[in-house]
Amino acid sequence: MKILAQSMNEVKSTEAAKLIEHWEKGAKFDLLKTRPGYFRAWDHQLMHEMYAVEALKASELKNQWDIYKPSPPVPGPNEDLEAIAPTKEENACTFA
Repeated sequence: MKILAQSMNEVKSTEAAKLIEHWEKGAKFDLLKTRPGYFRAWDHQLMHEMYAVEALKASELKNQWDIYKPSPPVPGPNEDLEAIAPTKEENACTFA
């Protein structure tokens, strides 16, 4: 909803075609991660950092919520977000 509201404010419209055009042009969105995300134009995939987690050993737990250790963001800060997604050639998704 936040992305949709931001987009409607930026394009001054609620028309789906205008919103999609805005996203396809590379609009960036704050996803509460270390860098913004965007929708890939050719398949509308939301591109953003990902995090892997590693379960902590019982002896490492500090409380009932401290159950895992997150990885640094993937891809790394100097890598393109596309690095973890299928390429256009690898992806079966198409739009008419």
